Amino acid sequence: MSGGLPASIDAIRLADQGARLSGTIPLKRMKRLLASCRSEAGDVSVDLDFESDAEQGSRWLSGKIEALIETSCERCLEPMQLALSAEVRMQIVTGTSSADVDEQAEVLLVDGPVSLDELVENELILAMPMIPMHPIDQCPAAALLGTPASEGADKPMTEAEPSPFAKLAELKRDKRDND
Repeated sequence: MSGGLPASIDAIRLADQGARLSGTIPLKRMKRLLASCRSEAGDVSVDLDFESDAEQGSRWLSGKIEALIETSCERCLEPMQLALSAEVRMQIVTGTSSADVDEQAEVLLVDGPVSLDELVENELILAMPMIPMHPIDQCPAAALLGTPASEGADKPMTEAEPSPFAKLAELKRDKRDND
């Protein structure tokens, strides 16, 4: 299947057929992800393989999900493009499944049609950084922070600067001496 993908799928049937879903989903169908976006324009690229291992009685879903969204940099509050990418590998399990569940695998519990939109949206939300920011050398706020873009925010501590733990060590020594 290519192009626009359906909103819901039968994951069990697709795994039994060894199907592949490849196409796009409009970003505007993902309302929870849109809460972090400045625009609903764009598409999510989906490439998923479904497979079944008849010998072990297990079914799997694997593939890649990618999107380019416009969000806000939390440092400067300016718009920024953010590439989201999620590698997916899930074991498809039904409530009546006799397959052994792999303890290391992510599990997709299926009891009917699966919302492909919701599955893809969940993976992209998990792939999104907690605090999206431009790289410091590209952020307009770098000049306001007094940090030259070439320096970076995390400079190593020099010998002239006292350790923040020096005072704590001194207090602990004083306490031991008084006891």
